[in-house]
Amino acid sequence: MANDSGLDLDADSQSPVDASPSAPQEHARPRKRTRRACDKCSTSRTRCNGEYPCRRCEDYGYTCLYNRQVKKRGRLPASANANPVANTDTEPPTQETQALGQSSPSIVSPPHATANPAPSYKPTSRPASEHTASPLPSARPYELPQPISDARSQQRISAALNVSSLVHQIPPTHRYSHGTADSPFKKPRLQLGSASGADGLPDPEALVSDESAGYPSPANGASHNDHSAGYQIYPPRPSTSSHTPHRASFGGTSVAESSSYDYGTKAPTEDCTYKFLHPVLRYIRNIIPASVACDLLEIFLTDPGSSLFRGASPYILTRIFRKKSILHPTQPRPTTPALLATILWCVAQTADVMLLHVPGTRAKIVNELYELATSLVSARDPDRWRRIHGGLRAEHEAPHPSLATSSAAPRLTAANEPAGVVDDVLTYILLSIAVSGGDFKSDSHKWWSKATRLAFSLKMNREDEQCPGPLSPCANPLCACRREQEPLTIQSIENREERRRVFWLLYSLDRHLSLSFNTILSIPDSYCEVYTPLPEYVWENLDSVPFHEIPARHVGPPTLASGTGFFESFLPLMAILGDIIELHHRRHHPRLGGLDDTHSIAVISKLLADFELSLDSLGRDPPSRGFSDSMMSMNGGLPPMDTSQQSHGDHSRVRLVRAYSTHILHVLHVLLHGKWDAISMLDDGDDWITSKRFTECASHAISASQSVSTILTIDPELTFMSYLFGIYLLQGSFILLLFADRMPQLGPNESVEQACENIIRAHEVCVVTLTTEFQKNFRRVVRSTLYSVRGAGTTNLEEHRARRRALSLYRWTKGARGLGL
Repeated sequence: MANDSGLDLDADSQSPVDASPSAPQEHARPRKRTRRACDKCSTSRTRCNGEYPCRRCEDYGYTCLYNRQVKKRGRLPASANANPVANTDTEPPTQETQALGQSSPSIVSPPHATANPAPSYKPTSRPASEHTASPLPSARPYELPQPISDARSQQRISAALNVSSLVHQIPPTHRYSHGTADSPFKKPRLQLGSASGADGLPDPEALVSDESAGYPSPANGASHNDHSAGYQIYPPRPSTSSHTPHRASFGGTSVAESSSYDYGTKAPTEDCTYKFLHPVLRYIRNIIPASVACDLLEIFLTDPGSSLFRGASPYILTRIFRKKSILHPTQPRPTTPALLATILWCVAQTADVMLLHVPGTRAKIVNELYELATSLVSARDPDRWRRIHGGLRAEHEAPHPSLATSSAAPRLTAANEPAGVVDDVLTYILLSIAVSGGDFKSDSHKWWSKATRLAFSLKMNREDEQCPGPLSPCANPLCACRREQEPLTIQSIENREERRRVFWLLYSLDRHLSLSFNTILSIPDSYCEVYTPLPEYVWENLDSVPFHEIPARHVGPPTLASGTGFFESFLPLMAILGDIIELHHRRHHPRLGGLDDTHSIAVISKLLADFELSLDSLGRDPPSRGFSDSMMSMNGGLPPMDTSQQSHGDHSRVRLVRAYSTHILHVLHVLLHGKWDAISMLDDGDDWITSKRFTECASHAISASQSVSTILTIDPELTFMSYLFGIYLLQGSFILLLFADRMPQLGPNESVEQACENIIRAHEVCVVTLTTEFQKNFRRVVRSTLYSVRGAGTTNLEEHRARRRALSLYRWTKGARGLGL
């Protein structure tokens, strides 16, 4: 094989002639040398018969191309060696480039060898119908930068091909086929005047090898994204090492979007059954196969708690987009590659996929997907631009000379602010969720800040703002009333509802993260002029509902449970939690903290009582769908439900929602009446234990523990809302820790011990389902306290100090950061 590949490399530089059409004599000795090898065989250093398509590309399903630039042998002229970059940039277009731009989309003819007149070369071709390229997915215009010259990239191939240690390493073979040079998915390459990429590795095009070693497995051992053997199609993240080069792009288009290669390989869409994923396939082809991406998308579409073996991702709290829009066979919802990569990254962290079970593979794939997602979304970040008179200007006018540049600017709002789209807000939200669920929770603040600021720039919090003027539309060109003048179509209704759902997800997480990190609210209720989300069943069947029969809604968040969906059960609890958080921080205000808060407590208690009643009715009555029976019976209305198939699922879902909501409800009572900080509660410096508020807090803490026991019976793995559940389980357990700590003075109490055992068991299950360090530490604290109590009343001073050290990591005092270490 080594001798053959050497012959092929030499043959590539010779003038093309017709190859021998006789297949049986192809490997005979002596034989005619193939004067021109296809791009794939030449790059892989394997024998090619010179036909179109060649035998090897036809056997392995590659796209056979003859686009590679053929150069004369021998040394370059002295003038070329003196300034190779200038010669490359100023080289006039040859017949090769002209022929490449005029080639047919279905069949690509090999280019001429030189610009001088030479016998034309046209390999033996197959019928076009047998080798038609896979249809390329449609994408938004802002995702497709224009192609630029790739002459330097071609120069780097010959230099990198001499690296024999890299020839046997291969990235995955799922690639986009490039039928023509003007293909809409052909991207500009890195413009670096060397044989190395932006990360210091040889050029990616030189690393293509055989199709037999791509993905990590026990057989080959090496990972496909190992930096010593593979390559990245997106810029590497900066590190503390002084030898690590700068990030590859700070322009409007990231290197991930400006790096696409011409090697002939199998189109990545061939193994993808969901067109929804097509925009991101060209970026992830060196990370995971398209089939694995489809598996991850199926997990993304799985409802929480619906299956124990096909569990949903804990970081996907709810589906924002309609399932029908995602799974549409021909026209799925257009989605940015950054959002798709972020979805795959979130799901891959816990997905039960065979490829991810190979030791070390999950961590590598997750890291690569994170690098890709952040690179793609950084290129769309409005913070990189500033407004000037006459338009926008990048914050960094003079980029690093080795970095690719782009003039692509973000979209503008009505106030000429640089802003993205709703996909970008959801991308930042998912990054915040998954990062806050990991070990470095405080790192989520940067993504959360971007999500909230971008949502405000897009005026998502004023989506349904009422115009104060008597006439509509008013004279203000920025007023939201002008949206009401837009034509009412199913697409416009769906787009606006997506904006509402993204905002309410942001609103809910604002309350959740404020409790987790002991911060004030980023989205006060006074900022919100948005209709409540549509009921889930109406939303999923939106295309079947007449416009005039869409249920009427009110502005502002709901405070009553109306169903089993995220926005129907969890959003009302978060609205009430926001009121409790504002009251809590007002108590710590240096000037307003002394004001009487009796009325505020009464209002919040009334909200909690009303929610509890709505939760009870949710269990007794059939699930409300949010529309009338007449709407169901009218022609063209919602399709009737199949009660025989959905009754059991609905009943199980109602039990889950009731159990979790009841627990959170009791924890909200604890937060309203009790202290949030465990050490302050144990010290009891203000004699809080003797107050009436302590009695209220204690009774609800015991009830919350009983709800935990019910939850463990229904959902023994705690998979239904494992990401959200941890902080409420922790806050509901602090007062039980106080009871256990006082048991040596007050005497043994079996109910308190049982409640503590329930809490310990729940924390152990949470750690298995979604490991978090604070739950491990708190479980040890409670277990150590019970051991000390049961040890004949003796108190180990060293263990007591160790427990306080563990609790001191997570404080909810003034200025503390909660779980944000």
